[in-house]
Amino acid sequence: MKPIIGISCSIKARDNYFVHELHDRYVRAIEELGGLAVAITRLDKSNVYQIAEFLDGFVISGGRDIPPELYGERPHEATDTDEAVRQRAEFEIALVKAMAELRKPILGICYGCQLLNVAFGGKLVQDIPSQWSSPLQHKLSEPPWFSEHEVEITSGSLLWDWIQEQKIVVKSSHHQAVAKVGKGLKVVAWSPDNVVEAIEFSDGKPIVGVQWHPEAQMEAQHAQRLFAAFVQTCKNR
Repeated sequence: MKPIIGISCSIKARDNYFVHELHDRYVRAIEELGGLAVAITRLDKSNVYQIAEFLDGFVISGGRDIPPELYGERPHEATDTDEAVRQRAEFEIALVKAMAELRKPILGICYGCQLLNVAFGGKLVQDIPSQWSSPLQHKLSEPPWFSEHEVEITSGSLLWDWIQEQKIVVKSSHHQAVAKVGKGLKVVAWSPDNVVEAIEFSDGKPIVGVQWHPEAQMEAQHAQRLFAAFVQTCKNR
């Protein structure tokens, strides 16, 4: 049977309602490599254990900025967040913790990497251009938004096991990143300017966050390997 893999939706306020959105790239990345993708909307946090029991794995998709109040900081002027984003983040933090308790696989992508870090007590760089001495562009200012740069992965990490490459070129679209690493997590990839590009659990839980967008470059072998390994890990659970 195909593993059931939940993919979180982004959320925005529109006409006094919340609207959930999910780019088809995430769905195709999971389904083309053998998973059964299920969209996960923002729900009441009391449902997280039932959802965690149902899922074989969870992908946290990209999105806007996590409210700094959730990691004990004041908002930077460049931080883009609102009530809809706060509700999404609070629900997903609760779901991530429930999945982690069950040792079920999680793959956090971009915002998802940051969400994983915040869920376990970490903090974020709120604006790389103004708070980090970076020679790289991590996000373009206009469509297609993705910049491209190299990432180096730590050998022996779970991420390295999944991708089987030490240096890759990724598509990136973010202005925030991991600063203080959350409890139980470790950094396993960096860009050349030392911005954190991936984190994972140090105790072997199959939980990985990548700061780039592998779903946007499925023509690349490393992106295919990442999703294939993640789907297989979900199936083995």
